[in-house]
Amino acid sequence: MAHRLRRRHGLRYVTLSVSVFLLVLGGAWTWFAVTRIYAPRLDPVPEDVDVIVQLGGIPGGDYQAVRELAEQLGVPDLVLSNPIGRSVQGRYCGPLAGVTVHCFTPAPSTTRGEAREFAALAYSHGWRSAYVMGTGREHTERVRWYFARCWDGELAVNAPTSSRPVREHVRQGLYQTAGWLKAVTYGGC
Repeated sequence: MAHRLRRRHGLRYVTLSVSVFLLVLGGAWTWFAVTRIYAPRLDPVPEDVDVIVQLGGIPGGDYQAVRELAEQLGVPDLVLSNPIGRSVQGRYCGPLAGVTVHCFTPAPSTTRGEAREFAALAYSHGWRSAYVMGTGREHTERVRWYFARCWDGELAVNAPTSSRPVREHVRQGLYQTAGWLKAVTYGGC
């Protein structure tokens, strides 16, 4: 009889411990998702910025919008990350009045690869300030994380102006959570 009571007590203890652990883990992820993924800090366009950068986004919306922004602000340089290939290269990497357009294909085709490629360009062109557009609101804090690790210039990060469907925001939340897990395990740029 005493053996059964101990076993039952042990099972309750394990169940309670696992429940508390899952509750704490869920609370931590909720805090993280709210502060880093779904409601990140979005920076305004800095005055007198050296370069505007668009990371892999929606070709018809994000790339065209950032080209228009660069032209409107009179920014001397525009950088477009081209992780998807020809559709960006052929349509958006062409000349722009008063703006030098730089396109690159990141290697690897990740936010980390984009930050590394941009840092190399920034150092070779002497850029000291950048306004970087992530692929979406959920991406901005991870962009800030990698770019700050790879480049020591003044950095402002925002989300593209084109809209996304709700299901894409949900998908991005999961994708960016995995991206963050990967980001915090890598040291350096």
